[in-house]
Amino acid sequence: MIYQNIEFFNVEQISDHQLMSGKVLRRYPNETILKLDSDELKTGPFAASYSNECELRFVTTRKTFKIYLSAMECDGKINIYQGDYYYGTYDITHGKINCIDVVISERLFQTEEMGKSNRFNKSVWRVVFLKRFTAIFHGIDVANNPIRPPKKDELPEKTFLMYGSSISFGATSGNSSDLSFPQVAARTLGYQVMNKCMPGSCFCEKDVTDMLVKCSDVDFFLYEIGGNMRNRYSVEEFSERFKYLMDETRKFHPNKMIIAIDVFWTLRYIPFEDKEKVNKVIDGFDLAMKEYINNSGDKNMVLLDSKAILPDYSLLCADMLHPSAYGHMVMGENLAKEISKYVL
Repeated sequence: MIYQNIEFFNVEQISDHQLMSGKVLRRYPNETILKLDSDELKTGPFAASYSNECELRFVTTRKTFKIYLSAMECDGKINIYQGDYYYGTYDITHGKINCIDVVISERLFQTEEMGKSNRFNKSVWRVVFLKRFTAIFHGIDVANNPIRPPKKDELPEKTFLMYGSSISFGATSGNSSDLSFPQVAARTLGYQVMNKCMPGSCFCEKDVTDMLVKCSDVDFFLYEIGGNMRNRYSVEEFSERFKYLMDETRKFHPNKMIIAIDVFWTLRYIPFEDKEKVNKVIDGFDLAMKEYINNSGDKNMVLLDSKAILPDYSLLCADMLHPSAYGHMVMGENLAKEISKYVL
């Protein structure tokens, strides 16, 4: 999406807020958010409203400029990059408009070799939203200098869409979004990620599927589903939702690779859960995915073994649920190895 000569990557909707100035940045459009399945805490609508891994991308000749942002419901953070090169992390305090002063790092331009990358051109400024908050964009002041969206040859050639749980969302990967395992895999492969993951949710709702499959600028789809559905949905309900997700993805994208990951095996051993009951459900989910893909006869549909990506407990945090920052990095490299068998 292009707005004010800026590319808004992974942003499905830019909308006015009824109480605040500026433009609200959302990974999911409002009409989808309103139809999400939710428990009494309504985690789905909140998760879909987060601006995580939305990006502002632009090129300007101005060597110093100002970015104006605010946070809607709680404090947030952003990372700024010159191309693939980390520039800095900034707090976005809610309740006020934050002004971030940016000065170009000239060292990237001293030689042709400096600032080289297989993804982003070093002239592309990238503002990446972190933490679980909804960002509001107020503008970029380049003092009447030119500003433009990046050209195609200044960006990664290929993109994959990731839909999954908090694990794929990048929970506990630290402040830097490029340490989540999908982002590590993407950088290893020279891709970029359109991250539509839903922490505490990811229930494969029909309206989510209908939105995801309309994302056309995607080279392949990667689905990590089922984990958050284990205590909420039957095997039959999961199977129906998975089938609809895969059928619709294939209908809208006849030749693209669709990769699913079976339920992360570590979820079979969550404390205080009925392991026998949960394991039976997870077995059913995994079997439903395996049978669907095997019976489809579709050579461009693949089911990955989660243990090939997350091989042991040492990659988890103390909650025995989410990967640590180190775990995300290892998982990202493992994921890159697995999907490179099919997408390169």
